[in-house]
Amino acid sequence: MEQRKTERVEMVTLNRPGVLGRVVGHIRREGWNIIRLEADEIAPGTSRMVIHIEGAHTKLAQVLDRLLGLDCVVSIQMTQNGVPVERLRPRETAGPAPEADAPQKAPPKPAGAKRVLAVNPGSSSTKFAVYDDETPVLSQTLQESEATALGPVLGQKEARRDGILARLAAAGIPLSSLDAVVGRGGLLKPIESGTYLIGRRMLEDLQTAAAAIHVSTLGAVIAAEIAQGLGIPAFVVDPVVVDEMDPNAKLTGMPGVERSSVFHALNQKAVARRVSAALGKPYENARLIVAHLGGGITVGAHRYGRVIDVNDALSGEGPFTPERAGGIPALPLIGMCFSGEYTEHEMVEKVTRLGGVRAYLGTGDLRVVQKMIYDGDEFAALVLDSMAYQVSKEIGAMTAVLEGLVDAIALTGGLAHSTRFTGAIKQRVDKLAPVHVFPGEDELTALSGGALRVLRGVEAAAAYN
Repeated sequence: MEQRKTERVEMVTLNRPGVLGRVVGHIRREGWNIIRLEADEIAPGTSRMVIHIEGAHTKLAQVLDRLLGLDCVVSIQMTQNGVPVERLRPRETAGPAPEADAPQKAPPKPAGAKRVLAVNPGSSSTKFAVYDDETPVLSQTLQESEATALGPVLGQKEARRDGILARLAAAGIPLSSLDAVVGRGGLLKPIESGTYLIGRRMLEDLQTAAAAIHVSTLGAVIAAEIAQGLGIPAFVVDPVVVDEMDPNAKLTGMPGVERSSVFHALNQKAVARRVSAALGKPYENARLIVAHLGGGITVGAHRYGRVIDVNDALSGEGPFTPERAGGIPALPLIGMCFSGEYTEHEMVEKVTRLGGVRAYLGTGDLRVVQKMIYDGDEFAALVLDSMAYQVSKEIGAMTAVLEGLVDAIALTGGLAHSTRFTGAIKQRVDKLAPVHVFPGEDELTALSGGALRVLRGVEAAAAYN
């Protein structure tokens, strides 16, 4: 009697129509039974499947060869008893690696169009796009090295700026064709929502020690540097310091210390408008909870077009994140500060950039964490599920802020690509209101849109004073 064994097959696939059915069909046609199948999106357009199968070992090579022949399969790895025994790398027909940006050549700028460069630095990447009016003609992501991403924020400026300029040149986009540059704003003074012209006063405030700890500062600084030599305007739109908080949300219980409004205002408002449109009502008439899930996690209560409460993730409020510590019991934290083991700078780093998932698992990359989980790391699973648990608690708190009257809950940001992570949140909160998932973010489009409104004279650029 032919011996049957259980094997674990992991593959990276492109998210093409019918990919799951094609993979499952090939396995079953070779006489293997599927015991368990897990799938998670690990990047836009790319997923990882882990399939536990039972069958005759002699036919395994046949199964792998057939699977690798599918145009939707990028790579395969098979393990036996948790030990890798074979790895098949991508064939040339499988296309480029999923995270690589395919070379793009931008079309000529149409007559009369307004061309805008939008820059959005993140904790581990720099996203940028060029728009001719509302049409994106180039959109790319520069993955920053570990050394760059963990270095002083302002010290990262040259590497990120030069990377953008090199990609623009490779795409055949002359800088002289730009009409404006717009960047994500940094830790400025609290301001109203809107599009602001970057000027001397804003750049001075962005150089302060408080502002320089947040990577969004680089959006304005890089935009200003590129625009300066071209004689064109540079803007920020809905920076992270947009403050619409209810007075009740400000008090902390310690006079002299107030809660601040520092959050992903740009993406939260863009997604809130998308959800409102899906509900068939104006944003100004909606009651929503939006959770931005990225290197930082902020959960905002949107009431009739204003964010009346939101956690300040940078200062240590809310859930822990891939790299931030989140809310920490005060007394043990005070003890660490006065232990003599850490400088003030080291404590700030622990809270803002070296905490959370990175502190527990040595990485803030969710794709790496999910790979650890697939390989049987139970502690990695606990850390990821605990982060989802804390996000759910914050959503519950914002439900109380909105007096239980919530039209919808939206999950957005880079972590929303993980169906495991969003699924763990939805399981806990979908009885409060319908949950909408918008993986990634709309920040580049929102940035460009704000600049276009000013260039067209639809609205005036606000002055930062």
